Amino acid sequence: MTYATLRIFSSELSPEKITDLIGFNPTKVKAINHDSKYKHEREFNYWAFSTKDLSDSTDNVEHLEIILNNLQDKLEVMSNLHKLNCSTDIFCFWDSNGQGGPSMTVDLMNRLVSLNLNISWDIYFDDESA
Repeated sequence: MTYATLRIFSSELSPEKITDLIGFNPTKVKAINHDSKYKHEREFNYWAFSTKDLSDSTDNVEHLEIILNNLQDKLEVMSNLHKLNCSTDIFCFWDSNGQGGPSMTVDLMNRLVSLNLNISWDIYFDDESA
């Protein structure tokens, strides 16, 4: 199984406002919960768009392209989110069932850089997956 998630964290913007700005619907949101025992839930709204249910591909490049295609022509929007102190990144889940591993093309790297998006992977091997 492989998927990627665009994540946006904000202490100032509600998930609804982030949706308005970014122009497409999230797959998950969490508003600040002042009563949570977790610090990040008390301090940040969470907005996420995941490819988990959008593609069965095991190629992480295809999942990244889904996200980046949704962000096409949104360079100014992403820049404004950063100016509004939002934290943005792409988090990838990758479960190995053999040889090979996650990869990226130069085009994907350039697109991530232009949008100021960090990327990370949560990698599992064979029977380690949840």
